[in-house]
Amino acid sequence: MGEKKHAVITGGAQGLGYSSAESLISDGWNVSLIDLNTEKLRQSAAALDCEYSTVDITDVEAVNNFFLQLPRLDALINNAGIWKPQRLDAISITDQKLVIDVNIFGTLHCVKAALKLLQSSPSSSIVNLSSLAAMTNSPNLGLYAASKSAIETLTRQWALELAPIRVNAVGPGLILTEGTSENYKGQAREMREKAIPVGRVGEPNDVADVVSFLVSDAASYVNGQIIYIDGGLSAGTPQR
Repeated sequence: MGEKKHAVITGGAQGLGYSSAESLISDGWNVSLIDLNTEKLRQSAAALDCEYSTVDITDVEAVNNFFLQLPRLDALINNAGIWKPQRLDAISITDQKLVIDVNIFGTLHCVKAALKLLQSSPSSSIVNLSSLAAMTNSPNLGLYAASKSAIETLTRQWALELAPIRVNAVGPGLILTEGTSENYKGQAREMREKAIPVGRVGEPNDVADVVSFLVSDAASYVNGQIIYIDGGLSAGTPQR
């Protein structure tokens, strides 16, 4: 067998990043996790038996230094992201600038820094994390939804600009993770499940399985696509 392919996952200490790492490792990949939460990152990397580095993706120099020390890269999964839900009449510009810095510029920094390595791979790809919020126009989200709409635009743009590197995005819907668990307490989960055509809230592995597909050779002709992983929520409601 040849040398294992290598993937870098941003925001990999928990949630969708961790689950994506777990899926890729089970598929035979080497994985490196980067995150700001050093303690959680260390625990996750130990559990997965993979490499890790504490990196602030808003810090261009730190991002460049991280990618410069890698010998190989076949897939970049831009999972790191934050949200600061706020109403327009009470919005904090400082908070929302951070959302843009992490979600848009953080992704940009990583793609730019990883480009030479990805160009050296015979079959490389990038998967960006969008969100169902990019198309649902939900209120009170501050600039989170707008940042994810920007990621979708950049995904299509880069799919053309960076080919043959494939660039796709996944848009998770209602997924239960450490970061979203507060949204599903009490009756909230049951109410949300009723709105989803398949009748359940998603799990992190629902997203991770699609990420694994997109970076695999089975998806070698998939480029410039946004795949919503939402149980059919974006298609409408099953209730009439």
